[in-house]
Amino acid sequence: MKHTLHIHLVNYFLWVVIYITTIGCSSTRDDETLRFFRLGNIEMKKGNDVEAIRYYNEAVRLDPTYPDAYNNRGIAYIKYGDYQKAIADFSNALRFAPDYHEALFNRAQAYDKAGQLDNSLADLNKLSEVYKDSAKVFLSRGGVWAAKNDFVKAMPDYNRAIQLSPNLTEAYVNRGVVNYNLQYFAEAESDFKKAIELDNKQDFAYNNLAQIYIRKQDYKQANELLEKAITLSPHQPYYLNNIGFVKMQTGHIEEGLTDIKKSIQTDPNNGWAYRNLGVYYLLTKKYADALINLQKAQKLAGGVELIHFYIGQAYNGLGNKEEACKEWRLSKDLGDKESESVLKEYCI
Repeated sequence: MKHTLHIHLVNYFLWVVIYITTIGCSSTRDDETLRFFRLGNIEMKKGNDVEAIRYYNEAVRLDPTYPDAYNNRGIAYIKYGDYQKAIADFSNALRFAPDYHEALFNRAQAYDKAGQLDNSLADLNKLSEVYKDSAKVFLSRGGVWAAKNDFVKAMPDYNRAIQLSPNLTEAYVNRGVVNYNLQYFAEAESDFKKAIELDNKQDFAYNNLAQIYIRKQDYKQANELLEKAITLSPHQPYYLNNIGFVKMQTGHIEEGLTDIKKSIQTDPNNGWAYRNLGVYYLLTKKYADALINLQKAQKLAGGVELIHFYIGQAYNGLGNKEEACKEWRLSKDLGDKESESVLKEYCI
């Protein structure tokens, strides 16, 4: 996503309820099939996904046309991380019960988890016609549009979700991210504050609000917010990365480096952390190391804000003014005001 550090959407798959039917259309099943189905539900509620799958397997074996068993096994597969099997199960549930909207919703979530965003949208578009008053459906579809970096299309869905459910914390967090990406910073700040007002345990909202204060260079307030986010989620690599950046901006360069390295250790593919590692090397005038890490960040995470500005700084430090100016022009074209002054100084 395109942010000063690392702003983040709420993982709406964790927040949106994935249906676990209990009896539903199961009343016509024989007692043995229902017994395995119910045992699967019990294990699911305990968080024993593998054991739940084992029981659902038995239910499906006894009745291969059992939509609820396919649906619930699909949920277990989502929790287990096997999204392709989840998609297959939800598709089977729909094959035997074409109007099984819960399974359609769940398949949309599985498609999104699997990175099949267009398929997820297709399912959610169908559901939006059936459930015109479901905040959950619009929250989920807004998230898919945001995942596609189409923030303009995400906005109406989040607005609709909030209209339908004015106290839906996740919708405010995610709309704030969209507003931030569209550079409506005052609106983003308002959304994040509203989310915290509704739920003071909302770590994403603290992290995201911190980015607003970083833009204002109010590092004291940003640090306090990030500390709250980290207290709620101590091992979240994005928060560690962000607070590391704040520490570097306030002169605590080596302390900041420690947090950024912890972030990378937790998530080795965190492109944002490599960007900030590049910033560390810029601050310590190790321009070759800076360039390596900044380019790695660019490969790992598309759309990292200010990446061209910082790459330009690295090239400039290495004495390559031509490449520096190319990067700064790209940065300016993306709306980064930071590049304007260096372009005037070095490239005119």
